[in-house]
Amino acid sequence: MPKNLIARNRNILLRGHEHIDSVPYSVTLRWVFYRLYQDGLYTSKDEYSHFKGVSSRARHSCLYGWHPESVVDDTRHLYFYGVGSGDEWGAIDSIECNLDKFLNQDLILMILFEAKAMFSQFSHYTRHIPLVPLGGDPSIPFKYYISKTIEKLSFRYRKPVRLLYFGDYDDKGQQIYTSAISHIRKWCDVNFDVDYCGLTKNHVVDYNLPLSVKGRGYQWEALNDSQASYIITSNVSKYQDLDAIEPIVEKESVILKKWKKLLHDSMVNGGLV
Repeated sequence: MPKNLIARNRNILLRGHEHIDSVPYSVTLRWVFYRLYQDGLYTSKDEYSHFKGVSSRARHSCLYGWHPESVVDDTRHLYFYGVGSGDEWGAIDSIECNLDKFLNQDLILMILFEAKAMFSQFSHYTRHIPLVPLGGDPSIPFKYYISKTIEKLSFRYRKPVRLLYFGDYDDKGQQIYTSAISHIRKWCDVNFDVDYCGLTKNHVVDYNLPLSVKGRGYQWEALNDSQASYIITSNVSKYQDLDAIEPIVEKESVILKKWKKLLHDSMVNGGLV
């Protein structure tokens, strides 16, 4: 391989690794490519295949900081069954306390987003809100499940329900949004509101976003971290009162500490084991 090509690939991999390390959540390979495209290290969306090849070799061989887990696979999951704490003492450490965070809120929020790969991003920048990754066109059973979940939340709290939606600004993204919401409304026996939070045409212009790899619109992954975090948090903050939730979180900590002490004392005294 020519030296200049080797140097270019090295620069791409080093800069890509910097982008991965710059955010506190997992990202996809496509997200890294958009960052490199914005940097000018790639000048065409058609070069995505080149980046896949270069980064694949780097991940296999652990080059320039890359390793097999540098980026996430958003299409496959490993479901663990039959695993747990090794003993009773470990079980105490795994106990959780989750008190209701909706009771002192004015409404019930749910966040729907198109790109399943960005679950880590939405999980990082939101707290105490149900997250619903659609992963493209959601199935009929999944949309029906969402509709019934909205009903349950509405009946339980007797408060209005509002969905915040985030997705791509392209024909397919708009089709996924309109189809999902219309079907969810069709099967839901309660009213709910929806905010389409982005991407919007204004976001594309304000942030100078590049066309998608396929050149058919603009994708959420084209946002850098500060842009995405602002769009997410600015929309959530319109409706969620985090100050009202903090006392509940503190109460959880106190209760959990008491539970663990009671269980610990019981085990030491032979009450449980």
